Order: sequence, then C-alpha cells, then structure tokens
Amino acid sequence: MTTAGSKLPLSSSAAAAVNTPWYELINDAPEPPEDAMQQASTILYVMSILMARYKDAPDVLVSEQTNVIYDSDTPGSVVVPDGYVVFGVETETIEMYRRSYRIDEWGVPPAFVLEVASESTAHRDLTEKRALYARMGVTEYWRLDRHGYYGEPLVGERLVDGEYVRFELHTEHNGDTWSRSEVLGVDFFHRVEDGVAIFPLRDSVTREWLSDLGEEITARQTAEVQAREAETRAQSAEHAQLEEREARLAAEARNQELQAELERLRRQQ
Repeated sequence: MTTAGSKLPLSSSAAAAVNTPWYELINDAPEPPEDAMQQASTILYVMSILMARYKDAPDVLVSEQTNVIYDSDTPGSVVVPDGYVVFGVETETIEMYRRSYRIDEWGVPPAFVLEVASESTAHRDLTEKRALYARMGVTEYWRLDRHGYYGEPLVGERLVDGEYVRFELHTEHNGDTWSRSEVLGVDFFHRVEDGVAIFPLRDSVTREWLSDLGEEITARQTAEVQAREAETRAQSAEHAQLEEREARLAAEARNQELQAELERLRRQQ
C-alpha cells in the first residue's frame, strides 16, 4: 500500500524519460510553418547545390530545417534554420546517430546559416533569429526572399566583433544582383526570369554556375554514357582498321600468288 507522501515506482519508460536529456526528447522533424510552400523550392534548390558541392567532404555537415541545439544545459535552447553548413565535424556520426546538431558537443557553430522568407517567419528571421545567430557565433547569415517579406531579395552578412555587417551587393548590366559568401566560396545571385525570382549560385573562383545534386548526377550519368559511346566508337574504328589491314594483306598475298602464277606460265612457253 502506498501512503501519503510516498511515490509510486516509475515505469521503465518513464524512468528513461527522466534520465534522458531534454534535447533528445524534442521532435527531430520540426513542424513547418503553414506557409512553408513559399519557402520550399528555394530552400531545396540552394541546399541541394551546397550538398552537391560538399558531397565528398566527410568533415562538412550540410543540413536543412533540422534542430540546432545551442545550449544543452538550458531546455528549449533550440533553433531550426532553413539551412546551415558546419565545417570540421564528423558528418557521418551526426547524420547516423544524432537527432540534432549540438554546438557544445562538437565545439563548432554553423559557419553558414540560410533563412528563406515566408509571411509568417520573416519578422522573426530579421529580429530574434538574427540576434540569436550572432550570439551563437554563426559566421555568415544569409536571407533570400522571393515575395518581398524582408523588403529586399538578397542579403548576406558576416559576423564582425559580435555584430553582423553586410557583404557588398553587386549589380550586373542585365539587372542581376549578387553577393559573395567568403566561407563557402560561392556567389549568391538574385535573378528575375519571366517575373519569377530565382537564386542561382556561382563558384567564386572558377565563375562556373553550380548544379544541384540531381543536375550533377544527371550530368555525370550523361558523361558516363558519352564516354562509353566514345569507347565503343573507338573500338569499332579499331576493329574496322584491323579488318582493313587484314584485307590489304590478303590482297597483297593474292597479288603475289598471281604474279608467281604468271611467271610460271611465261617460263612454260
């Protein structure tokens, strides 16, 4: 019998919950805003390009819309960037065995954070999140906006003495605007095509336009097919040359036989 003041023993699941850190109990698939469709295509496009860029780098974590824990000792210290990049971490371990990215576990804050505007998230991106990213030590904070909720389509900022300072914004003759990310070595462009804003990315050094993961896979498959076709053509050409050489040798041998026969007939006359 339990008496007043006594406690019932915890079930195994309840005991496990008590001993589990708060950040392991939060939902690892954050609830998207109701107007997430305003962000989705831009987030997917930009982050897919960055994933393709760093796909062979085991120490670069590229993630989109996942939890970042900035203080494991304080419940609720979690933020969900639309996208982020962290350098110098064990990417495979994090992706396979962690529910969230914890700054204090790895000792490295994101070097790059991306937010994409929607009506319901724009104000927080410009105020609360911007201040939070500065406190976290995020090196660069970038904001993209197709719909005008930020008031400007493309802004990149770098952290200087704890405050964000804007990168220079350049304007091309065709109306494109762009700004350079120092940590990624990438130029972010804002372009309007048929009345729709898009955000292509360019390598800052080679000045080549970057492809997303799907485009890169397609390009690689196309290159492999073309290489196989070229090899097949080369083999066919080599085979044709071999057949031509054999035919020439056979013709020369036959000609020698005929000459020998003619010579024999002349001697018999």
